[in-house]
Amino acid sequence: MEKVLMIGTGDVGAHILEIAARTSPPYELVVADINGDRAEQLVNNAKFGAYHHGRYPKFRSTQIDLFDVDGTTELLLREKPDAVINCTVMHTWHLIRQLPEDVYAKISSAALGAWLPCQLALGLKLSDAIHKAGIKPYFINTSLSCLTNPVLAKAGYEPHIGIGNVDMIVPCVTYYIAGQLNIAPQNIELYMVCHHQHWVYPREAGYKPNAPFYIKAIADGIDISDQFDHNKAMYDGVKMYPPGLEFTQLSASSTLKNLHALMFDQNLRTHSPGPRGLPGGYPVRLNAKGAEVVLPPELTLEKAVEMNMRSSYLDGIEFFEDDGTVVFADYTYEIMKETLGFDCKSFTPDECADRAHEMISRYRELANKYGIDY
Repeated sequence: MEKVLMIGTGDVGAHILEIAARTSPPYELVVADINGDRAEQLVNNAKFGAYHHGRYPKFRSTQIDLFDVDGTTELLLREKPDAVINCTVMHTWHLIRQLPEDVYAKISSAALGAWLPCQLALGLKLSDAIHKAGIKPYFINTSLSCLTNPVLAKAGYEPHIGIGNVDMIVPCVTYYIAGQLNIAPQNIELYMVCHHQHWVYPREAGYKPNAPFYIKAIADGIDISDQFDHNKAMYDGVKMYPPGLEFTQLSASSTLKNLHALMFDQNLRTHSPGPRGLPGGYPVRLNAKGAEVVLPPELTLEKAVEMNMRSSYLDGIEFFEDDGTVVFADYTYEIMKETLGFDCKSFTPDECADRAHEMISRYRELANKYGIDY
């Protein structure tokens, strides 16, 4: 039986467990977390829920500390997983919503890329351990993969694919077009190039407009791209989602879809961010060989990447150096310096963890100032 190692039991990881348990996956799932008790309890919860459906998944838990790279390497060598799913972050994005509205709006306007050290640090440690173990599992990174996968690819073991973002936008845009044109959604095929920024712009305070994107829609073999307003389809489509964290269930579905397409050689045409370390999201084909970007003939990969890098700027990132160094956009740097006292224009992969700890310390000071227990 094949084996999957999933690391992290936050919102997305917990949903992955519950969804997978009820579908009796033909693989063993090992769930690892810094909090071994939480991992065990969530595994039990998923197995007990599956019992009611006559399912008995082979799930088990273990404890892991990704900052202990040698320990993680040993675990990887012991388990020899066929696939690894990273569901870890050091500081989740929605914590800033606890702040007073004006403070939240100011920090939110720096964009989520401003928190890249916290989104990236644990993934870098995991990537390093996979590289040191000398194994070659499918590597799926769930943590802001539009922006983290490019760094992971330059710094360690390249993720095969990310999840979410464009993969959450495609369904709602499909249903928006279906409603506007009175077409069954299953008869619509989309090709989209877009970015995490397009997901958060309609949902969070302070994000900048006019990020470039591409939509081509085909229905029953006919190009219908000129029959709807693309900007409204993007904005109003995303607004169809509830405003809270319920979307993390869809992130879990995206993860499992991508996992199965890779492990079981499904040759699936879908959408996902971060294929082979590229920034942003693309139409892709997933099979046992990995991820292949599949663009329509009128759009080059160079143009698609350029569009997503322009969106990355609106999500807080100026550019990525060849060695994985991340350079923040000027506006992001200024906002984080002003609000948190976080004075960092750029950081290397080696500096990432220290910068993440510094950010968390600065945020804790700010939260405590407003009586928020962090």
